[in-house]
Amino acid sequence: MKRKLTIIALFVTSLFLCSITAHSLDKMDESIDYSKMTPSELHKIMAEMKAGNLEKSRAFAATADKAISLYNQNDYDVGFYTVDITVHLSDTTISGDVLVEATVVAASVDTVELDFYANLTTDSVYNTTGQLGFSHSGTKLIVALDRTYSNGEVFSFSVAYHGRPTGSGLDGFSFDFRNNQPVITTLSEPMSARTWWPCKDRPDDKADSMDIFVTCDTNLYCASNGTLIDTVRNGDGTWTFSYQERYPISTYLFSLAISNYVVWEDWYHYGDNDSMVIVNHVYMDRYSTSLIGYGITPYAIGVFADLFGEYPFTNEKYGHANFEWGGAMEHQTVSSMNGSSFGFTEPVVVHELSHQWWGDMITIDNWHEIWLNEGFASYCEALYYEVKDGKAAYHSYMNDMFYTYGSSIYVVDTTDVWNIFSRLVYDKGAWVLHMLRHIVGDSVFFDCMRAYYNSDFQYGNATTAGFQDICETVSGKDLDYFFEDWIYGTYFPKYMWSFRSEYDPSDGRYFTYLQLRQGQTTAPLVFRMPIDIVFTNATGLDTTVIFNDVRDTIYIMKNDQLPTNVQLDPDSWIHRYSYKSNWTYHLIPFPLDTAQQFMPYLDSVVAKGGTDHHSYKITGGALPLGLTLDSLTGFITGMPTQAGTFNFDVYAKDLMSSYNETRTYTLVVEASPYIPGDADNSGNVNLLDITFLINYLYKGGAAPAIPNAVDADGSCAINLLDASYLITYMYRGGSDPLPGCVE
Repeated sequence: MKRKLTIIALFVTSLFLCSITAHSLDKMDESIDYSKMTPSELHKIMAEMKAGNLEKSRAFAATADKAISLYNQNDYDVGFYTVDITVHLSDTTISGDVLVEATVVAASVDTVELDFYANLTTDSVYNTTGQLGFSHSGTKLIVALDRTYSNGEVFSFSVAYHGRPTGSGLDGFSFDFRNNQPVITTLSEPMSARTWWPCKDRPDDKADSMDIFVTCDTNLYCASNGTLIDTVRNGDGTWTFSYQERYPISTYLFSLAISNYVVWEDWYHYGDNDSMVIVNHVYMDRYSTSLIGYGITPYAIGVFADLFGEYPFTNEKYGHANFEWGGAMEHQTVSSMNGSSFGFTEPVVVHELSHQWWGDMITIDNWHEIWLNEGFASYCEALYYEVKDGKAAYHSYMNDMFYTYGSSIYVVDTTDVWNIFSRLVYDKGAWVLHMLRHIVGDSVFFDCMRAYYNSDFQYGNATTAGFQDICETVSGKDLDYFFEDWIYGTYFPKYMWSFRSEYDPSDGRYFTYLQLRQGQTTAPLVFRMPIDIVFTNATGLDTTVIFNDVRDTIYIMKNDQLPTNVQLDPDSWIHRYSYKSNWTYHLIPFPLDTAQQFMPYLDSVVAKGGTDHHSYKITGGALPLGLTLDSLTGFITGMPTQAGTFNFDVYAKDLMSSYNETRTYTLVVEASPYIPGDADNSGNVNLLDITFLINYLYKGGAAPAIPNAVDADGSCAINLLDASYLITYMYRGGSDPLPGCVE
């Protein structure tokens, strides 16, 4: 790909106004080489910076006057914003005028509520009919509309305001400096847009589009979302930047970045004659670094476009803007990047770029679902290196994101900021996609991702349930167990396993017994997962897949050759610990043969290991009447007189060691079609059966419906001895009638 680099702006400010009081931001150490950090270390920084910002936001909100909300923001849907902001560098204030246009989705609306911190002063609220009534306190701006609007009607109004954005280190709108040069930037994730402009500050209500006007000193340059339409010099030492964002956008993804940037362009070519500009706004002393760090962007966009679908904002741009906050932020079409080496590190550049697909185009519906943003972007880092450097690089990168702590990926308690932004949603969230890919298969997984890209969530908001539905539809698999265990469960499985193989002379093959136990003590106690099992033999490898959905079991498998080793999940497709041990002593769960009521039965329970000298006994439940367990051989013999399903616990012990094990078995006894001795087929054995038999034998009576029921002595013949047998049974305490063998 031929690249064209163009420097389009260079702004030099010789003097920073000393009257500026900068916010206390989270700085990053520019002496550290962040490129040498592992993915998890980088994600820890990303998460901690975002969590810290949210924590400060909530701390500030806690000190604000509380306004009781009487109005439901769900009553209206924002369609359009015009944001016109003037930055007053001399006294670190802003003045603004924001137009809100929305559609009523309730039955009717006459008053609306916006999110807006009262440290900024609302000067007026108005529309084409004139001034509107309002109240502004705490974190809410309540506007009385000029009339009652019905469902489906569109209303609009403008809010004029001014003041100094919040202090106390909150990064919603920041006046800062670097090398004595102004750096004025915004950071609104997750809910700080309200600290510098009035809006409906929720991720689930995207404006369809925005017009953005920013006025600042002419020695500064403003980066913002969408397309730069125009710059107008005002003749008073200021100029106004005009941007248009024509894709749907959430409030937290709207941003400004203003400084004396070097602005240079690169290009992404996505068709024979189609190109999109990449605009980079960088600190002067970081220009050379940016050529390398941001120079990967055209290639990286192509990687994700091939995997998922075209870059979502090709009609506008992509780009970067340096800022002083200690991290990076995926603002729509222009990611804000820290000016240290962190902001130019390849995985960070790739991570923020991938958010344009997962986070910006498809945005979370609520903050409980943050893994749909951060887990997806973290996984995209691994995919990028897979395309760039191969499969081994991919697996190595995933292993570097292994996460060992608890809590669920779904953020149950969003009041704790460290739950929303943590390595859990970044790293373990990435592992969820890694595991899902193996479960459904490579091609199907990317079909799922492309279907998600092209779904009704495109340029809208998604939930975990919605993503799951798409994956199930595309793959044809029920994935409820997977999402339930991995998104809503905690920790991960801890597999403990061993194996034993032995020759089976009945078919010349080999039994392999794989004993597998999940040892975690947290919920879920059982992770239900398909697991790759690889057998090593004299000539190579054999692979099979088991589905593990019980805590402790033994899998019985057959191999053509004797396995010399067995590996569990050798390619690390499961986020797990595993511990291999030597086979000791186990009862093998061979399924017991089905028994027939009143028919002879023979089967056995078998223990393997120890010294192979065993004793057996039943310690729970019971065998059906008529069957017994031999304590030395494990044979189950006899003739069951009961029908049904019988569960019983067998305790086996090695006679020459302390090894022992208990296992539950199930024996099914099918009901006999007759009762032995019931000659007249009445359902009971009594004197009438003797009478029926004598009439049949000696008086020309009817033949028995079931001859075997009449053969009471089991001699395979019907004669007087059967009548005698029944008399002895009924009147002299003789043995129970036997199943016949006449036919």
